[in-house]
Amino acid sequence: MSFSELLDRYTDKKGRGMQLGMVCQVESFDASAMRADVLPLVREKNELDEVSNYPVIPGIPVQYVQIGQECYIKPFYQRGDLVWVGFSTFDISNSLAGGGRKQEVRPDSKIFGLENACLIGRIAQQGWTEPQNMIKFEDGKLTLKVGPTELSIGPDGVDVTGDLTVDGEVGGNVVYETDLTPSGSSQGGLSIGEIKDKFNTHKHGGVTAGAGSTATPLPQMS
Repeated sequence: MSFSELLDRYTDKKGRGMQLGMVCQVESFDASAMRADVLPLVREKNELDEVSNYPVIPGIPVQYVQIGQECYIKPFYQRGDLVWVGFSTFDISNSLAGGGRKQEVRPDSKIFGLENACLIGRIAQQGWTEPQNMIKFEDGKLTLKVGPTELSIGPDGVDVTGDLTVDGEVGGNVVYETDLTPSGSSQGGLSIGEIKDKFNTHKHGGVTAGAGSTATPLPQMS
């Protein structure tokens, strides 16, 4: 073996101790503490063909997204999820304690250690298919999908696929019919409240006492 080959092997061996990122599998997830135990999907074989698996990395912090002031997207993981895990250059224990604490490092400090891991997010495996539950932005529409129900917001309005239940008041002109112009509407149409009022006050003509049938209702919706 030449000196250059020996040097290459030495640097490769040293470099193997510097984990920048790897595919892992979630073993457990604590949603309240935002910590996860992950298993690196890596096994190493030495010169004697002896195989050793990477150990489970316990209690690593889980990344989440802040999208505004006091507004966050919190992920949830379960056992078996395929995730991408990254590793800090330096120790992260002091920094994660908060309060702007700085991590002290020395020239001989270990770097890119397994103990300084962070779960960054799910990773798509080969043959990935769109899950039933997700939020996505495609074709100019923001869509929230939960099973067969979808809520899409786009430049043309809001589309709902599935049953719609409203708890509370509905304001504005939400039901429209051609050539109708209710009070307060420049676009034409009838609000739910106006339909309700007209329905509750409509009258029937030709009503007689006792059993029988009513005549055609007087026109109230015109």
